[in-house]
Parts: sequence; C-alpha cells; structure tokens
Amino acid sequence: MKQTIFVVALTLLLASAGAAQPSGGRASRANPEERQKMMEQNRAKRNTELREALSLSPAVASKVDSVNSKYDLQLQELMKPENRGGGERGAMRAQAENIRKAREVEVKNLLTEEQQAKYNKWLASQQEQQQQQRRNRGAR
Repeated sequence: MKQTIFVVALTLLLASAGAAQPSGGRASRANPEERQKMMEQNRAKRNTELREALSLSPAVASKVDSVNSKYDLQLQELMKPENRGGGERGAMRAQAENIRKAREVEVKNLLTEEQQAKYNKWLASQQEQQQQQRRNRGAR
C-alpha cells in the first residue's frame, strides 16, 4: 500500500514538474506576455546586429529601428489568433512575406549603396540561420 501511494505521489510530482517547464524559447507555446517579451528581445537583438553590421550612424539607426518596429507590429497583428480565423496558411504566409519585403524596401531606402550591399548579405545570412534552425527542428 505504501509503495502504491509513493508511486502515485511520485507520478503526480513529475507530471506537475513537467507542466511547469518553460516553453523552451518557442513563442508559439508561450503565453502572450512571454511572446511579447521574446519578440521585443528579438527586435532589440536584430537592431543591434544591423547597427554593427552596417556601421549605421545614430540617426539612421534610429530610423531603421522605427521601420523595424512598424513592420514588427504589422506581423504581430497578422499572427494574432483572432486574426488567423480559419484562414488559409498560404495566404497568411504570403501576407507576411509582403510585409517583410516592404520592410526591406523601406530600410534600403535609408541606406547608402555600400550599406545596402551589406544589408543584402546580412539578410542572406539571417535566412540561412532560419533554414538551419528549421533543419535542426526537423532532425529532432
């Protein structure tokens, strides 16, 4: 009898510990506050990387940050569960791609030709990192 109670208690303890684990960095599993915090951290990281990679002046960096914020808000709005409805995934993906392209155009308009070339390389490296992350997730 004591063994049975011990096993049940241990099972409940392990189950509750597993449920309390953080989402592992995945925004889709995080609550809205965690998701917002993660997106802000990602935005700050991206803006810092861009400043360094493109050698942006403070004035241009501020403008680029504003552009990124504007388009991040559009993407956030698009991804909200209430806006997804029963919508087609392909249509949402196309909208997100249009938002990303508009961001790129607006950012490039703020840059010199040399910075635009660096920006194109930076974008390519970001895409490669994302593809690598997808491959790693698929391998698990």
